[in-house]
Amino acid sequence: MQIIQVGINTADIAGSLRLYHEAFGFKNGGGQGLWGETLRVHGLEPDSRALMWWMVGGQEFCQLEFFHHTKPAQRPLPSDWRPCDIGWVRIGLLVADFDRVKAVLPDHSIPLLGEAGAAGARRMAFRDPFGGMIVEVRETPGLLGPHLLYAASSVSDLGSALIYYRDVLQLEINPLHALHGPGEEALWGLAGATCAGFVASAGDRHIEVVAYDSPVGRPQPEDFRISDQGIMNIALGTRSIDEAQVLLSRLEAAGHHPPRVMRLEGLLAGYIVDREREIEFAAIPREMDDAVGFLPKQAFFT
Repeated sequence: MQIIQVGINTADIAGSLRLYHEAFGFKNGGGQGLWGETLRVHGLEPDSRALMWWMVGGQEFCQLEFFHHTKPAQRPLPSDWRPCDIGWVRIGLLVADFDRVKAVLPDHSIPLLGEAGAAGARRMAFRDPFGGMIVEVRETPGLLGPHLLYAASSVSDLGSALIYYRDVLQLEINPLHALHGPGEEALWGLAGATCAGFVASAGDRHIEVVAYDSPVGRPQPEDFRISDQGIMNIALGTRSIDEAQVLLSRLEAAGHHPPRVMRLEGLLAGYIVDREREIEFAAIPREMDDAVGFLPKQAFFT
């Protein structure tokens, strides 16, 4: 299994497409309207509705997936949301053209939260105005197209999270400093913050799992829904249905049951919607890549 996707609930799906295209160079992967039984995978009723759009960068079998749910209506992140609060909070992207990103952000009235590093290895971070999460940008010369590096999850119990990512998902576990060292929280507005954590890796893409000691992350609201604004989940994917079925069996044995599992034309997919464990698992045959947004389509009209 590898990390193939970050799902993001955006308050403005066209705004998200424009921002990630103009700033990073992500390409149009196509979209779909969602309703009926399909939305049971989100744990929603079949009278729910949503719009979904994919964007692809420079990595094979990897995408950003944007959602906007209109029934139930998407609820915004709290006005005082912080990137230490519980849930998926941050993504990291690699780009060759750092200056392009920096030049585009003011066009969208997006301020930088922090910037560091010397030429060739610069980093910066901003808060996505549509998805609400933090985006860290790292300069990586020579890349062809933007690359997803990581997604970060803030959790309330690091020990149980480690069991989930190491024993159930069976990802490679690395120390937190594999991605970030002490003091780097200042880059996204948490100067002086302290946390413990680990990095769960699947190839060259990672999940950073952190538990904050100071400031302590606030829990999600009692009525939180997976369709609320912010990062919905990450997806672990494979070309092998057998491999995905083995993962599903481990998840169910550990007490994590998807609301619905989709099986269609060699595809198997489902969502775990349990709090602090939100992941999608999928087996997608290569011949379906175009249909499910892993290949670029016609360029956006601009």
